[in-house]
Amino acid sequence: MSSWITVTPRLQQGLDVVSQVDNGKFRLLVNHICQGLHSTVNDKIFTVEEEDKLMLSLNMKKETLSLLLDTMTFIYSQAAFGVVKPAMMESVLKESFSISEEKVSIIVNTWIVHAKRIIDALRQKSIFPRHVEDVNWSLNIQTASNTTVLEPKSKVLLQLEMAGTKRDTITVEMDKTGVAELYNNLEKIQSQLDAMK
Repeated sequence: MSSWITVTPRLQQGLDVVSQVDNGKFRLLVNHICQGLHSTVNDKIFTVEEEDKLMLSLNMKKETLSLLLDTMTFIYSQAAFGVVKPAMMESVLKESFSISEEKVSIIVNTWIVHAKRIIDALRQKSIFPRHVEDVNWSLNIQTASNTTVLEPKSKVLLQLEMAGTKRDTITVEMDKTGVAELYNNLEKIQSQLDAMK
């Protein structure tokens, strides 16, 4: 059930910080984080001045504030990548996270308001500087020659034309098993993309 997020030691440290934040301030904070996640204008959610004000308002050191912001950004990003429904989020937060019911409610209600826009914004962003621009393929079959009898072997060559910071071509050779694995993985990816619609 909790496959969309795993509680690591760092995440647990962040959750400990979350527990210390006043609920009213926490509600405003996560709302601002979610607005920043669905904004495609700037990759940084808080300016330096805003972070300074947050340190004063929340009475935190810079490292603690960074941990808090990273934790909440991570939770919402993981939920967006997993296209997590609010009921599933609430269930996982209650079972796996050591935070109060009120904090869970704030996180889930903020997710309900901002989920669609965050997911849409993540669809538009590429997390990698390079992407596949074109795919070419060929099927090669090795057969018998005059001197030897061989069982026919097939190999597929995939050429991925990459674009981004640098243009180049990646060639991948696969047998039938490799092609089947690739196909199954692409099917899984397609079903997740379809779920985002």
